[in-house]
Amino acid sequence: MKKSGLLFYLGMATVMLAACGGENEQDTGSEAGDGDTSWTDVQDSGTLVVGTSGTYAPITYMDENNELTGFEVELVREVANRLDLDIEFSTMDFDGILPALRNGQIDVAAHDFAITEERLETFDFVEPHKYSYGSAIVRAEDVDHFTSAHDLEGVEVALGSLTSNYAIFADNIGADGTAYDGGTEAILRDVLNGNQSAYLNDYLVLGQTLEEFGDDNLVLAEDVRYHATESAIALLKGNEALRDELSVVIDELIEEGYVAELSNEFLGEDVSQPNDDADIVSLEG
Repeated sequence: MKKSGLLFYLGMATVMLAACGGENEQDTGSEAGDGDTSWTDVQDSGTLVVGTSGTYAPITYMDENNELTGFEVELVREVANRLDLDIEFSTMDFDGILPALRNGQIDVAAHDFAITEERLETFDFVEPHKYSYGSAIVRAEDVDHFTSAHDLEGVEVALGSLTSNYAIFADNIGADGTAYDGGTEAILRDVLNGNQSAYLNDYLVLGQTLEEFGDDNLVLAEDVRYHATESAIALLKGNEALRDELSVVIDELIEEGYVAELSNEFLGEDVSQPNDDADIVSLEG
């Protein structure tokens, strides 16, 4: 009887241990299946798919050889290189980039996207690599009329998109905004001929635009400073593993001075460090 009882209890213990072991293995598998695989998915594919427009110089544009380049294009190329990934660019209209990200058509978006509370509801961002603010191109004869961003109130302004932060600011400040989809040439011509009083955009982009356009009748309204921005590569909210991998590389590139060198090449100055934004009007106006 004692021997039989001992065997019975040993058998029951073995069954219970086996059951517990099976339950734990099943839980582990379930947790792995529910985990964030955004980084391992990209690793497994071997390719980082990047959404951009190719029409927003000097951030993303086609060079004289019809090759995609620009500040953020070359930055994300180097990020992919350091992660031993191939890179695939998917070019599309600006207004389609974030929807493509939301729908899983691309892994990340590289188009000078500023981090905003509204975007953070759906998207996440890698460590910021560009600090800037908005300004305006105006006619040289009118520049004395624009001594602050508040002077844009009631003014007809040109915009690259009605969904950009510059369009939001124009609405908040009370400007009359019109979006153009034909590039900056048409915008600047309309400012020159009086159809628009100003063109709103990032001040670094505007400076390069003026240099390329080459008409002294247009100038940057340097006292118009609004919407201090932190720009970063965007990705879908919840893809924390991919975000963290990319952020490590961006931090390295900033510390090494690579981002400063790249921004000096494309933007004419170092944009990798935060601005003193005390005199910059907020996005809310």
